[in-house]
Amino acid sequence: MYVSEDPVFRQKEVLFPDYIPDHLPHREKEIKAISSIINTALKNHSQISNIFIYGPPGTGKTASIKFIFRKLEEETNAFTVYINCFRVNTRMGALYTIIFEFFRKVRPTRRIPSRRGVAYDELYDLLVSELKKTKAFPIICFDEIDHLLPRGSEVLYDLSRLKEGAIPALLIMVTNDQFVFMNVDPRIKSSLRPVEEIPYRAYTLEEMREIIRMRVEFALQKGVVDEEAVEYLAEVACEMGGDVRIARETLLRAGELAKKDGKYRITVEHIKNALAESQFAKTKSMVEQLSSKERKIISLIPENGIFYPEFYELYRKVYPSGVRDRMLRYYLERLVRYGLISMERRGVGGSYFIRLNVPKKLILS
Repeated sequence: MYVSEDPVFRQKEVLFPDYIPDHLPHREKEIKAISSIINTALKNHSQISNIFIYGPPGTGKTASIKFIFRKLEEETNAFTVYINCFRVNTRMGALYTIIFEFFRKVRPTRRIPSRRGVAYDELYDLLVSELKKTKAFPIICFDEIDHLLPRGSEVLYDLSRLKEGAIPALLIMVTNDQFVFMNVDPRIKSSLRPVEEIPYRAYTLEEMREIIRMRVEFALQKGVVDEEAVEYLAEVACEMGGDVRIARETLLRAGELAKKDGKYRITVEHIKNALAESQFAKTKSMVEQLSSKERKIISLIPENGIFYPEFYELYRKVYPSGVRDRMLRYYLERLVRYGLISMERRGVGGSYFIRLNVPKKLILS
C-alpha cells in the first residue's frame, strides 16, 4: 500500500467507506458464525441455511460480509454477489445484478446479456440454465434489504426455488430492522427457511476506543492525534448508537481541518467541528445515491413542509414534462422508506403533509 508524505495522513484510504481491513476487531464471533454456515453449505448442499443479519447502523454488518466474501473468492470456488438494495431495489434489478456478476466472474469470456428488452422470466431461465451447466454455487447478499421490501420481495421467492431444481444457492439478508419481514407475504417468508439469525450489537465504549485507535494507527501519522481527542470521539460515537462510520468520517474530516489550520495535530476541537458534519454522513451518502428523478423531487420540498396538492402543482410547474400524479406518489413513498421525508395526513380533507427529515443544505449540496 502506498504511504504518503502527508503531514497528517499516512494511509488516508483506511478512513474511506469502502476500505475493508484485514481484521475486524470485536466481530470475530459473528464472522465465525456466518463463515461456519457458509462452509457447511459448500460442503453439503443438503444443509443450506439462509442467513439473516440485523443490528444498529455502523456495527460492522456490511464490513463482515465483504470481509467474508473476499476470503471466499480467494480460497474457494464460491460465486459471491453483493447487492446494495438502496441502489438496486426492484425484482428485475436484483436478478440482473446476479446475472451480470455471474458472467463477469464465472463466464468472463462470454458476452453479458443485455437487460434491455428482455423479460424477467427469460433472465431467470437463463440463470437457472447457466447455474446447472457450471455447477456454480451462488452466495448472494442483499444488504439494506428493507429497501427491496415489499415491492421486490418476489426475487427472494424465485431464488429460493432454485433448490427445487437441485441448484444450491445461499441468501444473506442484512438490515438494521429486526422486524423487517413482519409484513412480507408468508409464502415468501416460508420459502426462505431454514434461516439462521445473526444479531449484531452496538459496540461498547472500550471496543469503540480500540477500533478508533486501530484506524488512527494505520490512517494517520504517528503522534498527530491527541489522546483526549480519541477518548472524546469514542464517547460521542457510542452516545450516537455505537456507529463506527461516524467515528471514521469524523477522523477523516478532523484530519483535513488539522491540515487546513497548519498545526497538523488533531485536537478535541477538531473532533467537535468535524462531528457537526459527520453525523449527517450517512444521510448525505443516501442523497448522493438517489436517482435524478428522486433528487429533483426532494429538492423542491420546502424546509417548512408542504401539502401534497400544492407540491404536485409546484412539481408540474417546475418540471412540466416530469412524472404524473401516480408516479410522483410512488417516488415520495420511496423517499419516506429511505427516512429522508415524512408524510402524514392533516386537516379536514386529510391531505398528506410532506416534510423533510434532513437539513435542506444536505439536499442541495
